[in-house]
Amino acid sequence: MFVVGIARLAGPLQDEAPLLAADLGMTAYDARLLLAPGLPAIVLLTPEKNRALELLAKVRDRGHDALAFDTQAVIPSESMVRPRQLTLHDEGLTSGDPNPEHLRFVDIFLLLRTTHETSSEASHHTTKKEFSASRAVLTGGLVVRKKTTETSTTHAYGKLDVLYLYPRAGQRPWLLQETGTRYLGLGDRLAATERANFLTAIELIRVHASGAAYDDRLVGRKIPERLSQFTIQTLGVSDTRVASSTASAMDLLCHFVAMWHSKQAG
Repeated sequence: MFVVGIARLAGPLQDEAPLLAADLGMTAYDARLLLAPGLPAIVLLTPEKNRALELLAKVRDRGHDALAFDTQAVIPSESMVRPRQLTLHDEGLTSGDPNPEHLRFVDIFLLLRTTHETSSEASHHTTKKEFSASRAVLTGGLVVRKKTTETSTTHAYGKLDVLYLYPRAGQRPWLLQETGTRYLGLGDRLAATERANFLTAIELIRVHASGAAYDDRLVGRKIPERLSQFTIQTLGVSDTRVASSTASAMDLLCHFVAMWHSKQAG
């Protein structure tokens, strides 16, 4: 699959939306929905390389800052280094997993903070017995109750703050999560809550990895439903722990942002 994204617009969104809609073969309203959550934004996901390059050329001809890439280059968050225990020391980070991995601060070129949103749906079935006048009449009073089953559905939504760490070259990206990680090396700054330790770890990493860019524009970013569902269907990836997750679509967006930062630095 090939992706086209827009990092910056040369003019107002309302001017670009109808032009982008014509390029994509959709309504201006739908095109506006792709851009409305903010930039950078993914506007096309297609199996046709020529179509992606054609759109890229059109968007750039209108003066916008855009990039395209092959999804085969994207490392999904579930395949990144995701330490359950993280040690911060003077030189870098070490994961405390069975096979420890190391990441030097000087090798980090981008710290990208964002949010993964999850939603789940669960059905509950309750069976109970109730008095049935019709059964009492038909059976002469031998059977006076009937079984009924009621189904109720509950919905749960959640947000998880995460930090993508992109090395300069040759290593897998790292993903730090707000929950589920033990942070060592915080010393007297170790707090009682996971979120506090997560935020402290980010602060310390930013201080030590002073040469790395820091980008938090994607915190709380809404992923368009069209893109989220299309990503799951076409790439065949989703978080198996929940019914729906924006993680796979966010991975594409984060890869795009990392490419953009690399381009700016180069």
